[in-house]
Amino acid sequence: SIFTVLCAYFLAILASKKMRGMGLFRTIFSATMGISVTVASILWLFMFNPQIGLFSKVLAALHLPDVNWLSDPVWALVAIIGTTVWMNIRFAFLILLGAVQAIPTDLYQVADLNGASKWLRLRKITLPATEPTLFFVMVVTLINAFQTFGQVDILTAGGPDYHTNLLVYSIYQDAFVNHTIGRASAESVVLTVIIMIFTFIQFYLNKRKAAKYAG
Repeated sequence: SIFTVLCAYFLAILASKKMRGMGLFRTIFSATMGISVTVASILWLFMFNPQIGLFSKVLAALHLPDVNWLSDPVWALVAIIGTTVWMNIRFAFLILLGAVQAIPTDLYQVADLNGASKWLRLRKITLPATEPTLFFVMVVTLINAFQTFGQVDILTAGGPDYHTNLLVYSIYQDAFVNHTIGRASAESVVLTVIIMIFTFIQFYLNKRKAAKYAG
């Protein structure tokens, strides 16, 4: 979740720059939001294929040992994390890009006149101005991460050896495959409580920070 938001924030700041090709980059990257989880997972399934997949081709070109992306317990989890980050980063990027572009350019012009560095501009202007949006994106991204299902079902089906059997997929398996409704209900309650706890913590921290700035 944090890695997704950081990547989206970096891309949003980069895409807000007036550089050649940035308009095309924003259009192409934003257009991927129209790709459903199912279609995206099938594309990733093709890229992870050990015989004809893109990643295996790259490893072969670099003379590196091949990786069993979806059958090795460690790499299968890495594959799920990577696809989840890619799927969630699109929404986060679009929202954060709007927040960054909404910052008045006068603030940056004044900072330039005072000789402020890029890091100082980021810390004193960009971060405070986009903090409410950043908070919103963090909450939504966290909830989406806990709700990961489609890519697990298509790529690994919870395997190998249940290493990618994440909570939502486990609820699905228990409810509709194993028909252990009681267990699935208990897991659903646990998932709800976890999301509520993390959401309340983030709201609390954001409220304290807002009170600190107001004081």
